[in-house]
Amino acid sequence: MIVVDMVRRLAPSEVMFAVGEVFIGYSVRVSGYLDPVALTTAFAAVARAHPVLRARIDVSEAGEYMFTVSDTTPEIFITDADPEFPLTGAKSDQRAGVCALCVIRDGATACVTLLIHHSVADAAHAFAVVTALWTAYRDVVDGRTPELPVHTFPMPVEQLLLARGIEKMSLPGSPPTAESPAPPPVQQSRGEYPELRTTRCRLTEDETAALVELGHREAVTMHGLVSAALLHTEAEIRELPLTELLYLYSVDLRTRVSPEIAATEGTNVLGFANYLSPEAAMPLVELARGISAALHAGVTAGIVQRTPLHIPEVAAAPPPALPGVVVATNWGTIPALSAQDGLRIEDFHSTMLAKPDPTGRRPKQPGDGTCIISTFADRLSVEIHHPEEFTDLQRHRVDVLAATLRAALA
Repeated sequence: MIVVDMVRRLAPSEVMFAVGEVFIGYSVRVSGYLDPVALTTAFAAVARAHPVLRARIDVSEAGEYMFTVSDTTPEIFITDADPEFPLTGAKSDQRAGVCALCVIRDGATACVTLLIHHSVADAAHAFAVVTALWTAYRDVVDGRTPELPVHTFPMPVEQLLLARGIEKMSLPGSPPTAESPAPPPVQQSRGEYPELRTTRCRLTEDETAALVELGHREAVTMHGLVSAALLHTEAEIRELPLTELLYLYSVDLRTRVSPEIAATEGTNVLGFANYLSPEAAMPLVELARGISAALHAGVTAGIVQRTPLHIPEVAAAPPPALPGVVVATNWGTIPALSAQDGLRIEDFHSTMLAKPDPTGRRPKQPGDGTCIISTFADRLSVEIHHPEEFTDLQRHRVDVLAATLRAALA
């Protein structure tokens, strides 16, 4: 008998991903012998320790998104296919479950992807689960029973902020509001997930080290440098001045509030930041310095920390009026995964599933691309997920981005 418990309704920071039924994949490429029985056992242990992985998203009779949790282990899909397509054979439906494990095997290589709904976990939360999975797999292979602490169901960022005394206030450039507007009725995406391809810019270890050194030398962050390179790339491709490109990105708030928030304590513990260049053209390092300074100022003033509390107003507003909007997500440095006897971890990359936005308010990117920045094994990676018909456009974009980054190192 399957036991199902109603947990709570979704907060606005979670609903925004339920509307588009967004799943994010955290893919690990391995070579050597991958034991499917041990992996299944490890995944079951991790699912028992993290109740949120056993959740699904339902719609109540009142038309609200709700989390329900069962006592079943999420599905595992194992397929013999090309690991370049990490979700082959997988079936995703938030009404059936918010998590799955997808394994694509090809001889001595495989791709293992934790697919998790964005409403229940952001990258920091998901990395804690990925780390636990590979640690548990090592334990099972070594003949040990995984001993994992049991986590509580994570809270939304809105609740975590209010518990720390962080309340909504008028943000710069917006009129004061007495209260949030009424939430819009539930709008669910229809149809199948469009199949996405990934186009990737990946620097070598030496190039990544040189970029880090450039940041140290110029007192700018890696995030600022890569963001500046993205803006230079978009200015060239779209033939727009920097002053017409609004840069939007998410910010992990866990270490930017007090007390700090644990990785799995919240679902999406994300604030939002933006940057608009004051000049039509600006050298890359100077632009990076401006991006970093703007983020520091926004965090110091407490503005970035309050942005999640304004999601209902932002969701109800029309898209930005500027000709160009550039959106990116920076995962930072991916934590090292447990060493495995007989199994070598070769690479890490992202993948995703998302249905069209029924509200029409999601910022559109050229070629329907979603950009994710990360560093794994000392190599910077910028991945763009997009429909197949835009592959040529996104390859050109990645070529320009790579040339821009390398020119900064010359």
